Amino acid sequence: MPPRRAMLCAFSALFVLTPMFSIADTAPDATAGGPLLTTNADYQLPPSIDATVLIDRMTEIWARVYRPADLSSGPYPLVIILHGNHETCGIGSNPRLDNNCLYTTTGSCPDGYSMAPSYLGYSYLADLLASWGYVVVSINANRGINCGMGITFDDALNLARGRLMLRHLQWLSEWNRNGGTPDSLGVELQGQLDFSQVALIGHSRGGEGMRAAYNYYRDSGSPWPARIVTPLNVQGIFEIAPVDGQTSRTLNADATVWNVLLPMCDGDVSDLEGVKPFDRMMRVFNEARPTQKSTFTVWGANHNFYNTEWQRNDSPGCVDHPPLWMDGAYESSDQRQTALFSAMAFIRGNIGPAADPTFNQNFNPQFSLPSGLAALTRVERGYTDSPHSSVTRVFEDFINATGIGTYGFPTESSGLIVFQGGMPVQDSVQRAARIIWSVPGGYLQTNWTAAGDGRDVSDARTLDLRVSRGYDPSVDVLGNTDFSIQLSMADGSLSAPVQLSTYAYLTGPVGSGDANRHPVLQTARVPLGDFAGADLTQVRGVRLTFDITPTGFIWVTNIRLSNISGLSGGAVPESAVEGASLALLEENPAAPISGAADAQIRSVGKRADKRIGREIVVRRKAGRFPVGDALPTLRVGDTTLTKSRYADDGTTDTIIFEATGDPKGEATLQIGAQIYSLGNL
Repeated sequence: MPPRRAMLCAFSALFVLTPMFSIADTAPDATAGGPLLTTNADYQLPPSIDATVLIDRMTEIWARVYRPADLSSGPYPLVIILHGNHETCGIGSNPRLDNNCLYTTTGSCPDGYSMAPSYLGYSYLADLLASWGYVVVSINANRGINCGMGITFDDALNLARGRLMLRHLQWLSEWNRNGGTPDSLGVELQGQLDFSQVALIGHSRGGEGMRAAYNYYRDSGSPWPARIVTPLNVQGIFEIAPVDGQTSRTLNADATVWNVLLPMCDGDVSDLEGVKPFDRMMRVFNEARPTQKSTFTVWGANHNFYNTEWQRNDSPGCVDHPPLWMDGAYESSDQRQTALFSAMAFIRGNIGPAADPTFNQNFNPQFSLPSGLAALTRVERGYTDSPHSSVTRVFEDFINATGIGTYGFPTESSGLIVFQGGMPVQDSVQRAARIIWSVPGGYLQTNWTAAGDGRDVSDARTLDLRVSRGYDPSVDVLGNTDFSIQLSMADGSLSAPVQLSTYAYLTGPVGSGDANRHPVLQTARVPLGDFAGADLTQVRGVRLTFDITPTGFIWVTNIRLSNISGLSGGAVPESAVEGASLALLEENPAAPISGAADAQIRSVGKRADKRIGREIVVRRKAGRFPVGDALPTLRVGDTTLTKSRYADDGTTDTIIFEATGDPKGEATLQIGAQIYSLGNL
């Protein structure tokens, strides 16, 4: 057998050389180092019970500040970074083994351990941003939050993360206005921070935490604008492998520029739920400030290696595409490059008085990716200039029953199996058409007017649609799936066809196992001028004809007309169950969890605080449970439990779930992509 490195290189070469769609121009590379020398230092305030963050435990204000060494040209735009959930204590180095959470509750680690510095894991990005004149603040959320027990309405403490971030902004605004910066920073920040130019970057639970902070600040009657003494203008939010839906609030990022980076081989947030805010925002037709929204789905990337301090590979591996890491590795420079290409373009394109909007071409599928990124891996992009009705007009969102278009007019189809409804991975509000064909030649036409009528769309610039290939081995095809797109006019005539492959390369879906193949929607943008022979004053429908790829299965949705071509670059303005077997139900048999068979339900008993309810204690005899960003979920019969904590001594071989009442039935535990059978309670 040839060495794995050789096989991977061969696979990568084939992968990179796959014929791609043709695009006229290439997006600029934003990853070069800037002209400024940089430095960094921490500020740390004494831990306290801060009621603005959490009322039942100590938290602390601690962050590292990356900045230009010379601050004589300020004020500088501000970037805040917030990491996700992880153990708070570790032992060893390169790799460091993080397997204890004692720091969360006590502020110290066991003998021989050191605090796991998750907040330092983005130095590769923060220092590069500082070289371009940004002040970057990376927050340490270990005390009280990381690895901490959730509270009512906030199981994962992501609302608390948002409040912690706002508390940092409160202190920073105070130092910026009145001085008094901690001596540890070695510089006075008074007058150096531009609160009108702020970006938020969040990884995993930190992503939803940043959306929480953004929404807290905007809430009607919010106390935060008064606390943060300098008016705050969040110009953009960039999320890396975020969670979504772990709080009682639905958190969007409307009225600001937003992008999510989705790692296709994520083994922690394995359902790629970070795409869901994009789905929801596609239906915010009146956002207060029309702004671009995008998704950036990276093949071959896992969850953890975007943070250099998370030195454990979370992924069971990649299916049908090469990973960006080597077997046994505890980091990946290639994966970090995908973060630099996207995050640097996002910040340099949107934040600060010197922002260059042409960097936003990196997110617009009308442009090829920079060659350095294209050589590393495949990236699929979802995009809208803005969902605002003045910028994009809905042609078809498939919100009605099968056979009925968005505006109530019948769709037309032949030779296809078509179903309109929800789809995997995406948010519950996202509707799509599932289309399957077994012979070429079938078509689907969706109409927004009655027969004989049409609308004038001559002021629009592009026809946008979101599309993904589905997964079904019986209809799977090699290479890309291609089909024709035409405009239908009021008199029944059709424009000349264009091919999807000119604008998007449709393959996959891939993921981190057959059960985790991700049909993530990407956007194709067709300039209306490409539809030769179309009368743009009399458009009635859009026809998709499946005449190229002989057989296939796709999802298509969000057919929109955009008034902005994007070619200029930039955004729009209890009873004990001792010894029950804990068997791993392997979704990927090649990647079992070591020691899983030695775990068990230890006990089910009354809650420690004597309130009505039960505590269900699950223990792993050999090894530890990984602490990640997906909520550990215990299902007992029809009851789902997500409120949990680790042992009081910080060890992570035990998870204690709280339950109201006395749940009964078959019990299963899910942590990330892994599912364990616990037997009956």
